[in-house]
Amino acid sequence: MTNNRTSHSLREVVNIENPIFKSFEGKYFIGESDLLSFGFNNYAWGALYNPKDSGVNLYFSVTTVTNTSDLPIKSQIYLNSTIPEGATKVTSVTPSNLTILPPPKPKIIFLTGQFLNNKIQGGVKAYTRIVPPSSTLVNEENGKIIIPPGGNILNLLISSAQVLIKAHIAYGFWREEI
Repeated sequence: MTNNRTSHSLREVVNIENPIFKSFEGKYFIGESDLLSFGFNNYAWGALYNPKDSGVNLYFSVTTVTNTSDLPIKSQIYLNSTIPEGATKVTSVTPSNLTILPPPKPKIIFLTGQFLNNKIQGGVKAYTRIVPPSSTLVNEENGKIIIPPGGNILNLLISSAQVLIKAHIAYGFWREEI
């Protein structure tokens, strides 16, 4: 049996993942922390905070933890916990689509901290991952976790080692106006 369709009757269809589509729209952002230090019964952390007055929902896409040490560490994800005191704002958050001028603003704040003495308070511990030595762990959620204004997602880095541990936390996320 032969196909009688001609090439002009075919229609090309392209499927793209939602994070890529959000990048086209100028709504996808990426950022990485400075090198964070912890160990000696202290913790490091990085959080995406959606300010109460942002007017957007935060769609959590991906987090990576780069463990630069020779020992494994734990990465625990918390939802809507209390942000620890002494947070530092990460200023290297950028839209992933660099063709849009002026560049869009994320409205979401990336915060970090290190040498935290206390465990995270409040919220829900969603899951724990082990990050092997000298490696990067990628955890993709692709927008399944949605954080309203006033909420946050926090990545806590833990090591029971009595040595200095260093790691980076990076995030990819998009925002949608409410």
